[in-house]
Amino acid sequence: MAIGAGKNKQLPLALTLSCLAALLLLQPCAARPVSETGTIIDGSRSQHLNLNGSLLRGPESVAFDGNGDGPYSGVSDGRVLKWNGDGDARGWSTYAYGPGYDPKACTPSRLRPAELTEGKCGRPLGLKFHYKSGNLYIADAYKGLMRVGPGGGQATVLVNKADDGAPLRFTNGVDVHQVTGEVFFTDSSMNYQRSQHERVTATKDSTGPHEVRPADKQCYRAVEGLDKLAFLFYINLEINHKHD
Repeated sequence: MAIGAGKNKQLPLALTLSCLAALLLLQPCAARPVSETGTIIDGSRSQHLNLNGSLLRGPESVAFDGNGDGPYSGVSDGRVLKWNGDGDARGWSTYAYGPGYDPKACTPSRLRPAELTEGKCGRPLGLKFHYKSGNLYIADAYKGLMRVGPGGGQATVLVNKADDGAPLRFTNGVDVHQVTGEVFFTDSSMNYQRSQHERVTATKDSTGPHEVRPADKQCYRAVEGLDKLAFLFYINLEINHKHD
């Protein structure tokens, strides 16, 4: 009986090895060429919009306004830049900046890199236009959620504290409900600032108060479930206006 039981135990192993051998003998399927599985982007036709000044860093994100103009992007010295692709004005120009921005004090140098001044000068990360009003909403890592009207200029800080009064330390992503005007934004951490973003990743920090703020209304509500996510920095509204 013992010998028979041993043979029965070996049977599944023998079947497994036989199946594996059969699979190895099968002719592998040839991989389809890339051209048959997707569209290849010809990088040689891309347009490189170089930043003015070798010490400028970014961009974190880009946005286009309701007329299709742009792109707009935030850079490391605290400004939001706009690209003009026409005529003699072709190039980047300053579109917006936050309170406390000083061109002289915020221009980076080799002795004073942007990482040393971004706490005062700001660091625009997420950008999104409300097309109907022309307002641009800016998620600035240090200053909070800001808004600037059509034409740009100095932005106004809308939110820099969570609903419990705690300061926002790492405002990061923003999107706008184009029908209702609600502004969705994220704050990635209550423990670390943008300059310490490696710590957010290393510690799997999920302390950021991920909130929704209806524009021009002094009320707040949490986005359900987002408090479980670590280092939430991007938010996007689908066409049916649900948040991802």
